[in-house]
Amino acid sequence: MAATAGETRGATLPEALGRALDSLAAGEPASTWSLSDAGVADGLGMVGEIRHLLEVAEVALTREGVSRGLPQAAGWGAHDWVARTEGQRAPAPPPRHVAQVLRVAQAGSRTAALVTESGAGSEVAEVVEAFVVGDLPLGKADQLARFHTQVAQVADPEMLAHDMGVLLEGARDEAEGPRGGRVQGLTEKELAVAITKTGRLLKPVADLDREHRRSRAARMFQRSAGPAGTTSYRVTLDPEGAAILDAAIDALSRPVPAEDGTLDERSATQRRADALVEIVRRGVSSPGEAPKTEKAQVLVTIPYAALADAIPGVGSSLTAGRGAQHLAGVTATGDVLPPDVVRRMACDAAVIPVVLGSAGEILDLGTAVRLYTPALRRAIWHRDGGCTYPGCTMPPQWCDAHHVVWWSRGGPTSLDNAALLCQRHHTLVHDRDLTATVTATGVTWHL
Repeated sequence: MAATAGETRGATLPEALGRALDSLAAGEPASTWSLSDAGVADGLGMVGEIRHLLEVAEVALTREGVSRGLPQAAGWGAHDWVARTEGQRAPAPPPRHVAQVLRVAQAGSRTAALVTESGAGSEVAEVVEAFVVGDLPLGKADQLARFHTQVAQVADPEMLAHDMGVLLEGARDEAEGPRGGRVQGLTEKELAVAITKTGRLLKPVADLDREHRRSRAARMFQRSAGPAGTTSYRVTLDPEGAAILDAAIDALSRPVPAEDGTLDERSATQRRADALVEIVRRGVSSPGEAPKTEKAQVLVTIPYAALADAIPGVGSSLTAGRGAQHLAGVTATGDVLPPDVVRRMACDAAVIPVVLGSAGEILDLGTAVRLYTPALRRAIWHRDGGCTYPGCTMPPQWCDAHHVVWWSRGGPTSLDNAALLCQRHHTLVHDRDLTATVTATGVTWHL
């Protein structure tokens, strides 16, 4: 007989698991045909909730077993002990899952000791707590715990604590969104990209310089015969070269509809190939002359103090007492550049300076005019990072600047009334007459 919620509450973890196991074993999977549509959806929702609660219990039991030395007593390593113990009455869990459980369990144990002794490690404690209460899945909790372990020994503690808070906030799910229902945070893939970028920013400047020199030494350009008379090229570039090439290709690889409105049938890879050929064609068509078009612009964000360090009498006054902050430059495509490289690139008019406030909001970028000029469009690109419609990953160079309050309805052509939208979602927003809230750091659509 299934246990009620009241009977289960207050039971020990093994007792609660046993009652849940009995209830699930008593269920009849073949009876799902008789459920209503809502019943099927509710059942899947409960499966998700049970799965997470089981992972929380799995981490807690693993942490307890490891702390008691049960794996060593049984003659196994911790990983094999968990896998074999769970596999006694059911298929053994995948090795990757066991590794995640162990890392989160060990992070919880290690953090509890640190917080008790010195008050340090609270950022990892917040990650573990978010996992326990259901705001963070096991995979993302593992990603954040691993990241903290990898960089804690070399990163500035204040900066690491700040960045961990930002990553956790982005990864965390919201239990209740503005219109009800659960709002998902960053996916594991998106979080991995954010962690990689943050890890590079946390590196000391000297390490960034050495890494940049190594990556520059590894650059190469190879040509080989491809299938059916084609030719293949393989290019390896350092971050600076990649930023320049990306800026040049992105400017020319946007989908171009035909005159009759037919959508561009070229794939993204084909458009990039065409853009590269067009760049070379324009370059060789006017050797020694002024370029036919404006050169590709590279958007680099960096604290002004990092650039001013190279100016005698200015850098010292700015760096004194400025607190922990990232000193590297970040391009629009996420490449991280050492300050020395950005200082050199800043001599080129193709580098656009971005002035940021303390909360990351754009204070100034280019000409302050109320038109969608290239300068204002760059500001929108920098703030939105791509199509702002929820779930869309279209990059900014393939998006339109949309008037949130339509221009035909009196909406101004300004940064706080702009939102990037890809062609498909731009049409959808107009068709559904959707509105959004625009802040200094992003756009939230009211769906």
